[in-house]
Amino acid sequence: MPRTFKTTLLTTAALISMGSVSAFAQASFTDAQKAEIGGIVKEYLMENPKVIFDAADSYRDQQEAEARKNAETSIKENIEILTSADAPSVGNPNGDVTVVEFFDYNCGYCKKALTDIQAVLKEDKNLRVVFKEMPILGPTSRTAALWALAAHEQGKYFDYHVALMEHRGEKNDVELEKIASTLGLDIAKMKTDIASEKIVANLDQSLEIARKIGVSGTPAFIIGTKFIPGYIGDDGLKAAVKEQRDSATKAE
Repeated sequence: MPRTFKTTLLTTAALISMGSVSAFAQASFTDAQKAEIGGIVKEYLMENPKVIFDAADSYRDQQEAEARKNAETSIKENIEILTSADAPSVGNPNGDVTVVEFFDYNCGYCKKALTDIQAVLKEDKNLRVVFKEMPILGPTSRTAALWALAAHEQGKYFDYHVALMEHRGEKNDVELEKIASTLGLDIAKMKTDIASEKIVANLDQSLEIARKIGVSGTPAFIIGTKFIPGYIGDDGLKAAVKEQRDSATKAE
């Protein structure tokens, strides 16, 4: 085999093993040469198995970086909706940091996150938390979300939110109505609001924005333009809020 051809084969094999498949696809080889390249690639990978893992790690890192970039872009595009003054929220309406939480009433970690949020709000009087319904864990999740949004129409969203998160029974209309009655809400109005175009559109909009951002589970948080998936605990929440404040200070 000519030395130059062998060198080309080895170089191409190395490129392929590192994920540069285009180098092989764009090259012009005979069937015999392609077969030989296949053998060299196999031999190379058998002798250097770590290359496969390095390539996989590199690909994963690229995918994660792209996902973060896409999430940030979507957040910026929808930030006015996400942090709207009319959105269900708790805390200081004029706070210097706003946390947006996507959650589901059937999510166990969302229940834990509520405890964390309450603890952080108790210490941080300059924080606002916005709640975005993301009912993805079954039909009762959507039913509960609609009732909560109806409670928001009467100015008692957070009271209803807390009561529903603490509720241990079924989340059907009967139970959801009982919770509303306990809080002194107008049940007739709630039932009308639940079926209203406004509330249904509100809920569907939250789901659509979540999809664009790349939210695939609950809880998930947005602080500034940073997307944080998963449960992070009160310490994680405090750290993320501090990071946002520090970032804002540096930008001034």
